[in-house]
Amino acid sequence: MKETLKQARWWKYAAWTAPFVALAILIGEELLGFDTAPTSFIIVVTFIATSVFWWWWAISKIVYMVKCSFKMESNFEDIKKEIKQVRKDVGDWQRREQDSD
Repeated sequence: MKETLKQARWWKYAAWTAPFVALAILIGEELLGFDTAPTSFIIVVTFIATSVFWWWWAISKIVYMVKCSFKMESNFEDIKKEIKQVRKDVGDWQRREQDSD
């Protein structure tokens, strides 16, 4: 879980900074009189690749969370059964104690 939170924090930082860096590079090239077409192409390809990579990362984390929730549900069912068994055992023990008095 800590690893996922760390990864999400890095994605958040990238989402904050990458568009501004790309815009600054394009504006800088325009102001300096450079041809911005190759840089624009590189930026677009980078953004598309990052978007696809982020999409698969997000889907894998959602699948991981769903699996964890199913496992947790199963664990709760097991705990519920154990509590019922303990309750039954304590009730049986109390009845035996009362019958022996």
